[in-house]
Amino acid sequence: MKIFITGSDGNIGRYFSKYFSSKHQVFNCKTDFLDITNKVKCIETIKNATPDIVIHCAALTNIDLCERDESTAYTVNTIGSLNIAYCCSMLNIPIIYLSCNYVYDGNKSGIYYETDLCTPINVYGRTKLAGEQLIRTMCSKYFIIRTSWVFGGKNCFVKNIIENKEASFFISTTEIASPTYIKDLCSVIETILSSDIYGIYNCVNLGAVKKSLMIKTSLSYLKIKKDIIEIPEEHIPNKALLPKCTIMDTSLLKNCFNINMRTWEAALLEYLDK
Repeated sequence: MKIFITGSDGNIGRYFSKYFSSKHQVFNCKTDFLDITNKVKCIETIKNATPDIVIHCAALTNIDLCERDESTAYTVNTIGSLNIAYCCSMLNIPIIYLSCNYVYDGNKSGIYYETDLCTPINVYGRTKLAGEQLIRTMCSKYFIIRTSWVFGGKNCFVKNIIENKEASFFISTTEIASPTYIKDLCSVIETILSSDIYGIYNCVNLGAVKKSLMIKTSLSYLKIKKDIIEIPEEHIPNKALLPKCTIMDTSLLKNCFNINMRTWEAALLEYLDK
């Protein structure tokens, strides 16, 4: 299969490129090669590549930067996604769009399902949800994959904290979510690549955890002593609002593709072992 990956110089895109290259023909489009906000360039590049499917990873993912520069966030995350969706619609090829838990507001008392109302509370979440909505409008063949706290690869929050052994870290005490191991995310996408069961899917590892506890678990497993300072979200300056609790259900993956996600603890320990 010929797979076109946008944002292949980002952590997720880079990992995807390496993972899928072993079995497929992959077209890597780094951000400095393909400006997704340029519609004409998107059409020309994707049309010339003649892919069987597009995995759209390119995005502005710095949540606090999105909050400070809303215009750029919408230009990249929403208009950029519109351009990629237009190309996929025009060429009649499927698109896989990586979305996130920040499309949910975090105020629900229970688990989030794909059918729940999305009312994001920060700019990043709103730009990603707008991208989802445009793709659903433009494309008849789409997979929208909602992830959360993706870890793994060369530049993730777990690795960054572990490698900066001497520095203390300040982490919010309030945010709870279901992490996603990047290897498991790739395995899910590999399964759905040849499918036509299009739609929106939550893709996270089972269970939920505070980010501070996830980091402490990692440090304890690796026997690293480091100060992790927990402070309330409202006391962190210049910080975007974050949903307090976004535990996501993955039963749709099970029902449609017979995919059983493992627990975040099992996935994290495998990552740390590597």
